[in-house]
Amino acid sequence: MPIRQTLRARWFWYSTLCVLSWGAWALLSKLGSNEIHADTMQFLFTFGALPVAVVLLAARRGRLEKCPRGIAYAVANGVLSGIGGLAFFAAFRSGGNTAVITAATSLYPMITVALAVTILRERLTWVQVAGLGFAAAAFILFSIPA
Repeated sequence: MPIRQTLRARWFWYSTLCVLSWGAWALLSKLGSNEIHADTMQFLFTFGALPVAVVLLAARRGRLEKCPRGIAYAVANGVLSGIGGLAFFAAFRSGGNTAVITAATSLYPMITVALAVTILRERLTWVQVAGLGFAAAAFILFSIPA
């Protein structure tokens, strides 16, 4: 049965942890952004990530990666994540609706898909294209003021 296979798969539980963590992160981002500026939120966010980095480094017994290309991608990822986080906190700070901001910014996979199709030459099925259409429609619907 496919559901049993999914429930046994490690990727499913990692994904579930990711969704739960990011959901709580978005809520804490809104609460914090109500109290302090976006640049301060981003700065302090780094201190929250630091213990995770230390644990990961300890688990690897201090060994670091040696692949320059992978390191460059990781650093670029961090820079873009920092810029995105700053914009996310600023959106909350600007007084926007938490549900709308979170839903709108959660559509970032559409950019990933577009880049994967154009740069990596990946192909989409018609069901996946329909999913992108629904996501675009959701973005528009969420953006309409009540």
